Amino acid sequence: MNKMEMEVQRVQNAKIFILILVGMFCISTQAQIKFNESYCKDYDLKNISNCLTFETEKNFAYEYSGDTGVFGFGHGEYLFKDNKLILNYNKTEPIKTGHHFSEIWTNNKDSIHIQFNVFDFDSLRLPAVSVIYKDSLAQYGFNGVASNKKGIAAIELKKNSNTLQVEISNVGFQSYKFSLDRNYNQVISVFLQKDGYGLPIRNQIDTLQIEKIKRKYFTVRNKNGSITTWRKRED
Repeated sequence: MNKMEMEVQRVQNAKIFILILVGMFCISTQAQIKFNESYCKDYDLKNISNCLTFETEKNFAYEYSGDTGVFGFGHGEYLFKDNKLILNYNKTEPIKTGHHFSEIWTNNKDSIHIQFNVFDFDSLRLPAVSVIYKDSLAQYGFNGVASNKKGIAAIELKKNSNTLQVEISNVGFQSYKFSLDRNYNQVISVFLQKDGYGLPIRNQIDTLQIEKIKRKYFTVRNKNGSITTWRKRED
């Protein structure tokens, strides 16, 4: 091997060595990046909270809320790859909405008896719940009763071929509307959904392009080119 060939070989070996170092640095850097605790978007309005909580090295929770309640939330698995934070909302449980079921019977009387048993989703009875129904004979076109301490409200009505429109409401819960047949006696169990909860995010994948990661924050470049800062929440 002449002097020229030796010099070329030395340069090639040096390049290979540099590439190995760069690769080792990238692998090391990638391995050291770990998200933990809760990070929230920077907002000028202090009554808005938009936060990601990294619960483990794999799982995360998301919540978007304000003074009036939770607007949206989700759970899933995350992955950091190629400077991208990938959020897979694959573990979010759907929420229940207000619902009811009825026990129905008939007889030859000209009136019906309807009893409402009102609960929350933990099957706890709710007192002082308003049961409002349309009544053409009432002064304002509707009438109503309130549930007692046992969460029970009852009404007596003349049989009628029209359906009865009912709205059940209570402070802290979403109102629930439904209709029923005025020809039958009924015992209706109603379950009210608590107020202040938005819809869950489920089966959605978000990819955040990471620009910078520091000990107390990380920044994301949005699709429109703007930068959003997610700052570690200090309790």
